[in-house]
Amino acid sequence: MLRIGIIGTGAVACYLAHQCKKQGCQVFLLSSRGIRNQVLPISRIQLSDHTNSERDVGEDLGSMIIDGHFTDYATFLSKEFDQLYVCSKTVSNQHICQQLSRHKHWLRGPVILFQNGFATEQAFIDEALGVTIIRGVLNFSVVQHDIQNLRLMFLKTSYLGGIEPSEQADTDIMAVLDLLNRVGIPFEGYADIAHKVFAKNTLNAAASVCGLIRTGVQTAMRNKSSRSVIQSIIDECTVIGEKTGYIKESEKFRHQSMGYLMSIPDFNSSLVLDVINGRETEADTLLASFIKLSQRVDVATPNLHFVYRYFDFYNRYITQSRTFTQTILVEGDA
Repeated sequence: MLRIGIIGTGAVACYLAHQCKKQGCQVFLLSSRGIRNQVLPISRIQLSDHTNSERDVGEDLGSMIIDGHFTDYATFLSKEFDQLYVCSKTVSNQHICQQLSRHKHWLRGPVILFQNGFATEQAFIDEALGVTIIRGVLNFSVVQHDIQNLRLMFLKTSYLGGIEPSEQADTDIMAVLDLLNRVGIPFEGYADIAHKVFAKNTLNAAASVCGLIRTGVQTAMRNKSSRSVIQSIIDECTVIGEKTGYIKESEKFRHQSMGYLMSIPDFNSSLVLDVINGRETEADTLLASFIKLSQRVDVATPNLHFVYRYFDFYNRYITQSRTFTQTILVEGDA
């Protein structure tokens, strides 16, 4: 029986936990930021998988019974998991890095990161933990219907790859792929996972513009002003990618990025919902990762800086003034 640890209690974490239990695994969850930051527990997730036409849309997964729910890292990691999944928000990355490094003696199996961002993970990726570090790029979206009812949609195949190639890493990746595909998350192995991570984060950075105007991606792309900012962010990220070696064909990358954004259904993303409901977002942390990279390779990023400053201001003052959430940028403001 596999013992699975999952850091995070969002839609992906809960779905993974639910499906792993169905496969007969022992499953333990950890609230990555503690009780104070924990929203009400999710009791139901509706799954709509766009990669499987035979699956009913809106399948009700029902209640989930797991083997343990923790807020203390030492107690949680002492379970010595066969596989440890990190499904947290970007804002939790630095804290998670510190905790995993502090308690690395409990790590036995591979650590699988389903996260955004670059710099905040480097603290423990570079450190010799003695286990395989695997990066996962999830292509999914979450639509919130109410506090405890989320619709999780896998938009297409997701990708998995190792940070450092080795025989043990290949074995661990195959074991993780086997479990993920058995639980219904469509994954494929990918050799150049760093490129996939960069591409995914570029899309997230560009789509963060939707948080400024509080709309879905399609609406933002139809708006001349917001589309211009989105295109400029993709251009800036492309130059960063070229100089850091993440991207080899820049024009193809630009074209594919814009094309993918145009194909996304028009719904309010978790970022937009956070802004509408006056909650802290992770956009500034993600954008800061690109800005740090740009400074390292001396690339000017005025549009990334503009959107970053907006969300940095938003996160700093959202807890002090609810009136800020009523301010909406309209066409031309950007």
